[in-house]
Amino acid sequence: MNLIDSSIDDFSIPETPKRSVELKRKNIPPDVLIRIFCYLPVPTLAEVALVSRRFKVLVYDDEIWDDKLDIMLKNDSGALAAMLDGSNTKEGSLIDSSNSIYINSKPLNTLIPGMSTDPYSARARAKSTGQSKEYFKQLYTQLLPYYTDLREDKESSKVLIDYGSRPEECGKVLNLLMGLGECHVVADWKQLNDSVGALSQYFESASLHQFEVAYDVHNTVEMKSYANALIALNGGSSCMQTYVQKHPIFYDNPFKPEDNFVESPEDLEPFKKLMDLISDELVQQSSLVLEVFPEKVDAFYMISDRVFEDVIAEFVSQLLGRAMGISTHLYLRTMSTVLSSTRKVVDELTSDELPKSIEKDRGVNLLFKLFLPFLDDYLYEESTYAENITKQYIKEWSNRSSVKSDASARLTNQSRETFKRNYLSAFKKVLALPVDLVSTAATTIASPFQRASISSNRQDKRGSRISSDSAPINQSTPPATPKVSATINRSSTASSIDTTVSMDGKDVKIQLEFARQELDMLQNYISLEISLQLIHINKESEHRVQQFIEVGFPGRMKSDIQKTYEQIFIQFLKTLGSTHIEPGFDSASKRLSSYKPSTDTINEDLPPLTEFFELVHVADLIQQMVQLYYDEEISKHVDKLDFINEVNKEKKTFERLLDDCVARGMDGGIQVLISQVDFILSSQQKSSDYNPTTGMMADLKPTKACLDALKCLKSNTSMLVGAAEKGTMDLFFSEIGRRFFETLCKHLKAQTVNETGGFRYICDMNAYYDFILTLRQKTITPYFLALKSLANLYIIESAADIKSLIHDLERYHGLMRIEDLFEFAACRSDWPVIKRVVQKDMSDCCIM
Repeated sequence: MNLIDSSIDDFSIPETPKRSVELKRKNIPPDVLIRIFCYLPVPTLAEVALVSRRFKVLVYDDEIWDDKLDIMLKNDSGALAAMLDGSNTKEGSLIDSSNSIYINSKPLNTLIPGMSTDPYSARARAKSTGQSKEYFKQLYTQLLPYYTDLREDKESSKVLIDYGSRPEECGKVLNLLMGLGECHVVADWKQLNDSVGALSQYFESASLHQFEVAYDVHNTVEMKSYANALIALNGGSSCMQTYVQKHPIFYDNPFKPEDNFVESPEDLEPFKKLMDLISDELVQQSSLVLEVFPEKVDAFYMISDRVFEDVIAEFVSQLLGRAMGISTHLYLRTMSTVLSSTRKVVDELTSDELPKSIEKDRGVNLLFKLFLPFLDDYLYEESTYAENITKQYIKEWSNRSSVKSDASARLTNQSRETFKRNYLSAFKKVLALPVDLVSTAATTIASPFQRASISSNRQDKRGSRISSDSAPINQSTPPATPKVSATINRSSTASSIDTTVSMDGKDVKIQLEFARQELDMLQNYISLEISLQLIHINKESEHRVQQFIEVGFPGRMKSDIQKTYEQIFIQFLKTLGSTHIEPGFDSASKRLSSYKPSTDTINEDLPPLTEFFELVHVADLIQQMVQLYYDEEISKHVDKLDFINEVNKEKKTFERLLDDCVARGMDGGIQVLISQVDFILSSQQKSSDYNPTTGMMADLKPTKACLDALKCLKSNTSMLVGAAEKGTMDLFFSEIGRRFFETLCKHLKAQTVNETGGFRYICDMNAYYDFILTLRQKTITPYFLALKSLANLYIIESAADIKSLIHDLERYHGLMRIEDLFEFAACRSDWPVIKRVVQKDMSDCCIM
């Protein structure tokens, strides 16, 4: 004993030749000693504790025994952890304690001199209570007889003899024996550990067999007993696997993927029945697992997870493959149906009404694992399909023959505004309808060719000749809207549409019918029908993606779904703007630039200008539809106030595109209008209007040329009221007034006016001024007020007074140059007589 004490406890440095001082004894630090003791077998630790009091304190330290308990806890199935948690009380520290801990009735500090400055108290580690050694001691003394009994090769071990009739207790003991063997408590631990492993396998096989027998006869009591035994042995994974595999739903599924799409392309009844069956079975399992498995095992989630992984995922994979083989649209609709059906199952599993339910987050995790393999392909197909079908609709519409409406079919300004209000009201209610009803409602509201088709079909029956402009167009409908079929079937579809929409209210039906009847009066170059169908296609795609957003998938999947949701709407705006609206305005602008005034349209609206103005109305209505769709649907998952969001940026780009298209066409439209007005004035203005023969009575009414010109201006400018923002309209009316003033001045300077004709001249100027007032442009009104003042030149007889009137520039608000006034004065029929007097002193210079 003294040898051990001198060689281990007191470590000395040998004397060197350079040092002749007395040997100084140095102690090994406590941390190093404890680390060494951790590798010693348990029987050896008992011998080390007898070396010295100091060694005894170190051997009792929790750090050594905590390591051994941790080794046992690695294989623990719950019994050891429960024991340790139930008695985990700290009463004080064995080290650093001077009063509460005594050894041989003496305080610790008195046993070890210099304890207050000893490195025992200085090292930074958890306080030691000695309880870990006591826990391990209890396990060691109780388990060691069963552990060492396995050295003998005999038919029945002590464990089975004592606990064989209690399967759960036997499983706990075997689990503890496996943990004890990992601590290497005896010299021949390898041989004993092999024996423990063999005994555990035998017990597991026997318990599983008994569990299966109880399962077959529906004996939940026996099932619970052996399930608890297997759970205590190794966690019960083999028991759970057996329980799952024996359920008929995993090997006897009455529904097959090939049973779908048989009766019709959208036949998913077998899949829906399968989901109902799974939901019913899992609801039953929620109560059964409580009778068989302890709550800590989480058996219900494990069963649900296996059902989703082995049954639903495999079925869905084959189902989506078959749907994709038929059409992309069917694949997308099938994915939506799969999501809605599986969500219903998850909602059942997470319901608080079940005896054992799943947490909401874990329910989302079931869906996450189910859709993770399919989501990337689905999002790509959804985005691509929405883009392609949108372009296809626009291309097919562009290839149709133009349906031209005559002037009598044009809407008046009042009816146009009424139509737009009713159309937007009906469109808002269509947005509120479910997606499966929107297709029929969209067909009703957006069928400008329906009346033409029906009447054409009737004319076919009567054998009358049908023109190419009104002939029905048999177009194949893309799969996005299968209910929007060829126009030849429109008449038969209309009644079913009316019935469908009437279920949602008679007012919606009436407004949709009114919109359908009046729609073709507003579109020549861009189509409300196509715009509404594109919004419907976009809403259908967005609705499917929105279902995934509402699930609340985590991580990258969440961001990918949100990006796809935004990208579909962005692509819709790009396609609608650049492929449909912009080309329509370009075509209208080209027709405007090529228009030549003619006598055929003197008393009518200008066809190209009317078409352009109505095009502006249609574009404005489309913009309001897009804004309404954005507010009602898209903004649910896009922040309106996020100005850097791609959706909001693209929406602003779309609105700027509309403004640019209108602005580019406005200049050409104004030029066409003014050219027509100039043509009317030059062709309708008679020389006798302002220069009647002598002796005729003065006519105090505006001339026909004036009235025709104003009629042309009023009819064409009134169509644009309400079609654009006030700023745009003010700019448009201001430009019309400015150019009209220039044209009118040019025209008037070419006329000859006598004193009698001057009174009619004044009537015309008053009529022009009154029209300008209706435009409400303060910058233009003074010009025509100056013309009114100028008209007095023609009813004054005195040349001197005419001269004074010309030089009174304040009368004309500074808008008329004196040269212009002399040009107007030169239009007097007596100008050669009064010219010298009026122009006298005109060129005189005044030297200051």
